[in-house]
Amino acid sequence: MARTAKDRDDGRPTATASSSPDQLDRVTDIAQRLYGLHGRVRPLPGESDRNFRLVSDGGERYVVKLHSPGTDPAELDLQDAALLHLAGQPDPPSAPRVVRALDGRCSVTVSWSDGPRMCRVLTWMDGRPWAEVEPTGELLRDLGRRVAGVDLALRDFTHPAMRRELLWNLTSAPKVAELAPMVAGDLRPLVAEVFERYGEHVAPRLAALPHQVIHNDANELNILVDDGGVAGLIDFGDVVWSPRVCGLAVAGAYAMQGHADPLRAVLPLVRGYDAVTPLRPVELELLFDLMRTRLAMSICLSAYQHSKDPGNDYLLVSQRGVARALRRSVETSPDLAHFLLRDAVGFEANPLARLVRQHFESGAARPVSVLDDDAATCAAVVVSRTDPGPRVDARLVLTRHAEETDRGIHLGCDLYAGEAATVRCPLPAIVRTAGPDSVLLEHRTDGGVPFWTLYEHLDAGAIGTGDEPAPGDPLGTIRGSHLSLRLLTHLVGADLDLAPRDEADLWTSVSLDPNLLLGRPDGGAARVRKDASALVARRRSTFSRALGLSYREPLHIVRGEGAYLYDSSGRPWLDLVNNVCHVGHSHPRVVEAAHRQAARLNTNTRYLHESVVEYARRLVELLPDPLRVCFFVNSGSEANDLALRLAMAHTGAEDVLVLDHAYHGHLTSQIGLSPYKFNRRGGRGKPDTTHVCELPDPFRGRLRAERDDDVGRRYAASVAERITGLTARGRRPAAYFAESLQSCGGQIVYPAGYLRAAFEHVRSAGGVCVADEVQVGLGRVGRRFWGFELQDVVPDIVTLGKPLGNGHPLAAVVTTPEVARSFETGMEYFNTFGGNPVSAEAGLAVLDVIRDERLQANARQRGDQLLRGLRRLRDRHPLIGDVRGEGLFIGVELSLDGRRPASAHAAALKEAVKARGVLISTDGPDDNVLKIKPPLVLTETDCELFLDVLADALIEVETSI
Repeated sequence: MARTAKDRDDGRPTATASSSPDQLDRVTDIAQRLYGLHGRVRPLPGESDRNFRLVSDGGERYVVKLHSPGTDPAELDLQDAALLHLAGQPDPPSAPRVVRALDGRCSVTVSWSDGPRMCRVLTWMDGRPWAEVEPTGELLRDLGRRVAGVDLALRDFTHPAMRRELLWNLTSAPKVAELAPMVAGDLRPLVAEVFERYGEHVAPRLAALPHQVIHNDANELNILVDDGGVAGLIDFGDVVWSPRVCGLAVAGAYAMQGHADPLRAVLPLVRGYDAVTPLRPVELELLFDLMRTRLAMSICLSAYQHSKDPGNDYLLVSQRGVARALRRSVETSPDLAHFLLRDAVGFEANPLARLVRQHFESGAARPVSVLDDDAATCAAVVVSRTDPGPRVDARLVLTRHAEETDRGIHLGCDLYAGEAATVRCPLPAIVRTAGPDSVLLEHRTDGGVPFWTLYEHLDAGAIGTGDEPAPGDPLGTIRGSHLSLRLLTHLVGADLDLAPRDEADLWTSVSLDPNLLLGRPDGGAARVRKDASALVARRRSTFSRALGLSYREPLHIVRGEGAYLYDSSGRPWLDLVNNVCHVGHSHPRVVEAAHRQAARLNTNTRYLHESVVEYARRLVELLPDPLRVCFFVNSGSEANDLALRLAMAHTGAEDVLVLDHAYHGHLTSQIGLSPYKFNRRGGRGKPDTTHVCELPDPFRGRLRAERDDDVGRRYAASVAERITGLTARGRRPAAYFAESLQSCGGQIVYPAGYLRAAFEHVRSAGGVCVADEVQVGLGRVGRRFWGFELQDVVPDIVTLGKPLGNGHPLAAVVTTPEVARSFETGMEYFNTFGGNPVSAEAGLAVLDVIRDERLQANARQRGDQLLRGLRRLRDRHPLIGDVRGEGLFIGVELSLDGRRPASAHAAALKEAVKARGVLISTDGPDDNVLKIKPPLVLTETDCELFLDVLADALIEVETSI
C-alpha cells in the first residue's frame, strides 16, 4: 500500500472525512446501480482513497471504497482474494467480507471528479480501535489468537500478486535501512543498531522460516475491540508473502507501545498466537528482533515522509510512542528476549541448558570438589535458607538451589565451611572475570557448548582474566563466611541471584542446580511451587488443549480427606463428583497399604506374589458364578480394550453392539465403541463394526416409564434389530457392551428387564455380554454390589476400573473360564504394571474398607436420603424434570417445557453450586444432567448441606436465566 503524508505513528492516513453533497449523491447512485444497495451514505476518513459508510434501509452497514487513481488492480484483487478465502473457511476468522457487484465483480471502475477510480464494497465491522482501549493480558492473548487465526486460514492461500514489492514487508528492512540517515537525534544510532543486527542475525535465517501470505498490518488502528475481546482485524491492504512470524512481529511491535517493559508486556500476545498456530523454535529465536525491526522501519519511513513534508511536524510527534518502545526494547538483551519467548510458549528457556545438564548427568563431566572436603561425601547438612537449624558437627552446610523465600527464588547454593577452606577449580576452565571477591569461569561440554561457574564471597587468589586453571587449582579461600556458587548456561544470568517467582522456570534454565557439580545425594534443587494462575499458564503451553479443566475458575486442589477436597488456600469443597476415590480421599488404610508394599517390593506378575493372587481370590468371591478368571490392568480403558480382545478371540467375530451415548474409554478401540465420543465434536463417526442400539431412557426416550408398558423388553428389541441386520450381511456379533447403568449418557437407570432381554438376544446370536462396571461397581449402587445385579443378569465379562485402587491406577477384567480359554492362542498376555504388588495391596485395602466400614450400606442410605430430598426439590422447582439413581449414583435432569434439555441452566447451576462450596458435574447428550457420584463415605450432614446448597442455587439460576 502506498504511503502518503499526514501519517500517524505507523504511517497511516489521518485525513478528515469530508465530501460534497454531489459526491454523496454519486456514491449513493453507485451503491444502488452497481451493488443493489439502498441506504444513507456519509463520508469516512481517507487520504487518497475516498471512503464512505453506507447504512442500508434494512440496517446492514457497509464501507464503500473509491481507490485513488493509479491504484494497481492486482493489489486490490489480492486483497479481495484473501478476504474471500477467509470467508470460505469452515470457521472463518472475523474480518470484513467482500460484497460483490450485481454482475459478480469484486471491483468496479467508476467515474469520479479526478478521473476513473476502482470501487469496492466491504461489510462494516463494529468495534473500537485498539488505540482507544487499555490492553489487558487477556486482551493481548485474544489478539494473538486472532492474528494466528488469520494466519491459519491463509496458510494455503496463494495469489499472483502476493510477492509484490512492499516497503512495509519486514523482508524489506535492508531497503528501509537506507533511510536511517534521515532519522534525527539519539534515535539514529538505535535504528542503525537494530538494522545491523537484522543483517547479521535475522536475514541469514529468514529462508528457514515457514512462509505464507500474512495480514501484515495489525496496528492499533486496524485491530477492533468490543466488549467480548478482539472483534477482528481490518485493512488487508498490506497482505503479502512473508515469513509467517512477521505478522505476529507487527502486532507485537505496536502492542508493546506504552509499556515500561515492552517485551514482557506482549508475552500474552505470543502465548495467544502459539495456542492457535504453534511457533517453531527458529521463529521464536527471531521474533523479538523482528518486532524491533518493525519499530525501526516505522521511524525511518516517518522520517522519510517528514523530509517530503517538513512543515508537518505531526509526523514526528506521532512517532513518540514508537520511539519510546524502541528505546526500551534495545535495553533488553536479545538472548534474554529469546529465552522469555521460549518460556512463554512452553519450551525450556535456554535450548542449550539440556546439553549442559546431560554433560553432567551422563558422566562426561568429572568435576573435582570445589572445596578441600568433597561436598558429595563429607559430613554435610543441607539446610533451608529461612530455617537453617542446627549446624553442630557438620563440616559443611549447604543451601538448596531454587529455594523460595519472601524475596523471590534464590539461584545457586551457598556453602558454609566450619573453618578456612580453599576454593578449587572443578573442571578445565578459562577465567572470564576475576575480582577481589568473585571469579567467573567458562567451561565447555564435549560438544563445545559453553557454560560457566560463578564463585562469590571468596578471597580470590592470584588469578586473573584469561588464566586457564586446571581441575583442582586454587581459586581463592573462604574464612568464616560462605561461598556462593552458581552454574550458568548463559551470562545473562550472571548478575541475578534472586529471580521473580513468576519467572522461576526461565531463570532455573539459565542458572542450573549447582548440585550437578557438587554431586550431593541429598542436595538437589527445591521445587518451585506455582499458584493457580501460573499453573494454568503452564498447562496451556505444555498440555494438549484436548485436556480440559472443570469450572470457569479452575480449582487448585492440594489435598483431600474423606468426601472433601481442599484448595491451596485451605478451603474445603464437598466432592460429589469423584467416584475414583471410592472409600474417601486419602483413606489412611489404603495409603498405608500402598506405602508399606512400595517400601518392600514392586514387580510384575511373572513372579509369584501373594498380594495379586489374594486380590484375585477376593474379587471372585464378590462376583457371581461362573466369573472367576481375572486379568489385571491399569485403567478402565485398558480393561475394556482387553474385554474386546477376549470377546473377539472367543467368538471369532468382530462386530460389537453398544448403546447410544455410551462411553467405554479413551483408547482407539474404545473410542470406536463410544458414541459419546465418535458422534460428537471431533469424532469421526462409528466404525463399520460398531452398531449402535437405542438407549433405554425412560424419561426422554421413545418409550416412557409413566406412559408405556413393558418398557425394558421393548427397548431391547433394538438389540435384536441390529443383530438381524448383521445376520442379513452374513455377520454376527462378537459382543454387546453396556455400562450397567449409563454414566456419560446422563446417569440412566435402565427399565426393569432391559439387560436380561438384551443379553438373551446377544447370546442367541453367539455373542458375549460385557458389563462395564468401571463407573458403578463395588457397592456404589447400594442395593447390590454390582450394577448388573440390579437387572438380575450375569455377564460373560465384567470390566472394573476407577474405584478399585481408590485413586491408585488399578483395573481388572473378570470373565468365565470358557472365554478365558479362548484367549490362550499361544500369544502371551503380559501387562507390565497390571497386578503389581503395590496395586494389589491398595486394591485389597479398598475391599477391606468397603466391608469393615459398611460402605455399601452407607451408599444405599445416603442415596435414599439424597433421592428423597431431590424429589422434594423437584416438586418445588419445575426446572428439575427427573430425579433418578441407585445408591450414590444419581442424576438430576434439568428440563424446559416439553422435556427440552435445559443445558444452559445446568451449566449455570453447576457454577452456582460450586460458588457455595460443593462440586458436581454435568453430562448427558445435551449436558443437562447433574451427575452425583461422590465417595461412599458421604455423611448425612454432607447430604443435607448439598440439598440446602442446591435449593439456593436453583432459585438463583431460575431468576437469572
